[in-house]
Amino acid sequence: MNKRAFLEGFFTASTVAFGGHFMWQRVSQQDSLIAPAAPIARESSTPTTQKPDAFELTPVELEATQPIQGIPTPAPVTEVVSSSNDINIESLSDDEVDSYLRKIRNFDAIFASDIYLDPRYESMLINTAAHMSRVESYIGHGNFNLMSFDEMLQSGRNFSYIGAFGPEELNFLEEVFFANPSRYGFFGKKISREITESIARNEVAKIEDSGHFLLRGESLKLYDQIKNDVGDEVILTSGVRSIVKQMHLFLAKTIEANGNLSRASRSLAPPGHSYHGVGDFDIGKIGLGERNFTADFSTTEEYKRIAGLGYVDIRYPTDNLFGVRFEPWHIKIS
Repeated sequence: MNKRAFLEGFFTASTVAFGGHFMWQRVSQQDSLIAPAAPIARESSTPTTQKPDAFELTPVELEATQPIQGIPTPAPVTEVVSSSNDINIESLSDDEVDSYLRKIRNFDAIFASDIYLDPRYESMLINTAAHMSRVESYIGHGNFNLMSFDEMLQSGRNFSYIGAFGPEELNFLEEVFFANPSRYGFFGKKISREITESIARNEVAKIEDSGHFLLRGESLKLYDQIKNDVGDEVILTSGVRSIVKQMHLFLAKTIEANGNLSRASRSLAPPGHSYHGVGDFDIGKIGLGERNFTADFSTTEEYKRIAGLGYVDIRYPTDNLFGVRFEPWHIKIS
């Protein structure tokens, strides 16, 4: 990719919220859920695949392990559009561009400059994710996709199997929601302003044999059109998601990544930033299983037919500007 073309596209893209910072600059030390950042280290040409133990930082980041108190800076709700007129594109080196591209192309690797959850929150992360899992287990996977934050809290108060969410858990969930994810490498737009936003049940349609829902209107119409033009081998693998659902997915991904928030966000939008809340959906091929959520889906005949339709776009193409891996399965709603 031509460096200038990539950078000009990067700094003029209207769908990316930067909050006034370059992607590769460390933020100043602020109160946050994340551990304070160590000095920037040049990425090696080949990322390491060795995982740190538990939530320990890499050797490069060991000096930044002292926790700090407080609430993170809220993410911008409106887009902050930067242009080549007020940014010196030439100030970004080839190494900085290569570093960004290497991260999203090797999304599941570990990089020295990755940002981790503050170690103080390790047990809270695990316990809160488990608590939300009890909610999903009790009310069912499909209903959990649509559940609002207030409904989740009510379910905890009403059912002893679930148990009420305590003040510390609520503070933690709010901090995750309102934190600015550009601080750990996600640059997508803030979609939902409030953690209590809900999805109206009369605005969704349940898709047979999927356990998922689609918003009526553009989403449902597009899915039906794809099915009609490509065939019955195409299936819905994920539809509309509430903030609660996206929160649970992100917490689980952070646990899987051993507290590495950067690595988690390269695979999954943080809560409040997912377009699944406003109509995007995922598709796959019957029989492909978990490989539907890998680049393998782009090699199927179904994907090739979809790509040739002319009216379908994907949200996260290769070398996108969001800081997210290539997702050929994620269908974009305008």
